[in-house]
Amino acid sequence: MARELDAKLLLALYAARSGMTVTIGNKALINLRIGDFDPGIYLSHNFNAGRDRIISIARDLGHRIVAWDEEGLVWINAEIYRQRRVNPSALAKLDMLLLWGAEQRQAMLPTLHATKAAVSIVGNPRADLLRPELRPIYEPRMRELKHEYGDFILVNSNFGWINHALTLGREGDVVEQLARVAKKSGFSLAYLQHRHSVYRAFVNLIPHLAEKFPARKIIVRRHPSESPGAWVKALGNIPNVQFKFDSDLVPWLLAAGHILQNGCTTSVETALLGRAAISYRPVLVAALEIPQPARVSHHAHTVEEVVALLQDEGITDRVPESVSAALDAMVAARTGALSSARICNALQKLVPAKVSDMQRNVAKTKAFVRRVEKNLLRHVPGSASQQHYINQKFPAMSVTDITTRLALLSSHLGIAMPHVNNVSDRIFRITP
Repeated sequence: MARELDAKLLLALYAARSGMTVTIGNKALINLRIGDFDPGIYLSHNFNAGRDRIISIARDLGHRIVAWDEEGLVWINAEIYRQRRVNPSALAKLDMLLLWGAEQRQAMLPTLHATKAAVSIVGNPRADLLRPELRPIYEPRMRELKHEYGDFILVNSNFGWINHALTLGREGDVVEQLARVAKKSGFSLAYLQHRHSVYRAFVNLIPHLAEKFPARKIIVRRHPSESPGAWVKALGNIPNVQFKFDSDLVPWLLAAGHILQNGCTTSVETALLGRAAISYRPVLVAALEIPQPARVSHHAHTVEEVVALLQDEGITDRVPESVSAALDAMVAARTGALSSARICNALQKLVPAKVSDMQRNVAKTKAFVRRVEKNLLRHVPGSASQQHYINQKFPAMSVTDITTRLALLSSHLGIAMPHVNNVSDRIFRITP
């Protein structure tokens, strides 16, 4: 996703400094062309059942397989995390497993016997961007947002399965539709019904806030998988409510007067920035709530409590004392060497894989078959392979776009700027 682009570019910068050539871009499109690349290191964005096939193909092509879980920072509980996100077959094919922190390792402990991979608790480049030494790169954009929107309230939505872009919102019988989502997502119907209740509570909350704070802009920032149309349909006629989405999350978190969310990773990211979001928790069901964001936030359970917190001008920069310990359990590499540097040091220890020409040719055939299947799915309604969905999650970019972002990181860190070339409008090659 474009949401993680800066983090991937930061890792690419350190990899190029180490002498590596990096191919970066939309993961779905890279996977379609996996058979075209020379053997190297394949970094998978997760290790769930859906990744097992492409990981198998990449391994048989001669790649060393490294994986982290981009969604491994927040989850309902350890058992559900393992059921949905950890696939023993995929784990068994890994050469290296990169973890956010001790809490993720503890959650995965019952499944780690399935892998012989080197396990490294190294944090994540996304957390690097939130550290004090890198925050200054976002100050110009932060000032622009403050100038444009003033003391705005940022509402971070995290209702991807409830308001998914591929289903264009929840119309008709809710239980029937959520039952279909449960089958597809692996979440229980009870959990999805809970999230739907929270979603409706947010939709009902925002008009109250708009009326209570008419001089303040309320910015609704949807999850990358969500339908923007559903939010606009519900709230689009309110003058001080706006809907914004771009890949630059950090400046928004730094610029907002208040940040409102429920069960969202952005709450943890806000805490890593030394700020505190508000967790609006209108429906309390302990077994169905995502606990990590609530541990690093201020809490509100009613509309009146939300209003009271929003009337406190300094609360976003008053962080509860318990937050630091919570973050230590969730995210490694908060101090010292950046996660990106630690990961690159670990990657350099991997030795090239040895596969036969026959094995590689068979894998190329499998990659081609998968590519044909995915191209056919582009025309199937509801498929994640549809072009409009790919465009939403990762818009087309130019070499100039990538170079500009990379140059900002390079200049700030004092690392030599690598070369950037485009493979396509969503795939780029970065060389030392």
